[in-house]
Amino acid sequence: MRNWLRSAFPAIDVDDVVQEAYCRIATLERVSHINDPRQYFFKTARNIVLEQLRRDRIVSIEAATGLAELEQAAEVECGNPERLTSDRRMLARVEQLIATLPERGRQIFRMRKIDGLSQRDISTRLGVSESVVENEVSRSLDKIVRALTQEELAELPLAGAGKRYGKARHRVQD
Repeated sequence: MRNWLRSAFPAIDVDDVVQEAYCRIATLERVSHINDPRQYFFKTARNIVLEQLRRDRIVSIEAATGLAELEQAAEVECGNPERLTSDRRMLARVEQLIATLPERGRQIFRMRKIDGLSQRDISTRLGVSESVVENEVSRSLDKIVRALTQEELAELPLAGAGKRYGKARHRVQD
């Protein structure tokens, strides 16, 4: 397994993937559906790697959309009135962008990124598949990031976030 992972995905942490695969299999309620355990283990590891790669490609502004986190960041900087004003303006801007999302996308995005619900919980509540939840969050996040200007990205209240999101935005638009 480790050799295959190293050759197929040289940029990943092989030990983390193997450990995560073991953990996922260990949490299964039943294993009777597994006809070929070796193949199942390899597919599980492959899916973990693909999830990691997909997550790395998706521009993450979780902290910018986590309203409580933005408020906390603003409170930490409350001695700096300019920073407080900037953070509140960014919070309002992100809220404005979330409000422009289609209804289902907005609902799923809020449940996932603001309320912190798992994809499984959201899919159960809304009666949709987990992949629908994942796709809606990804699309919504992409729309929000694309709508932010370079200046707004630079103002994100996280250390180095503006630089990170600015580069990511450039990749997304290419």
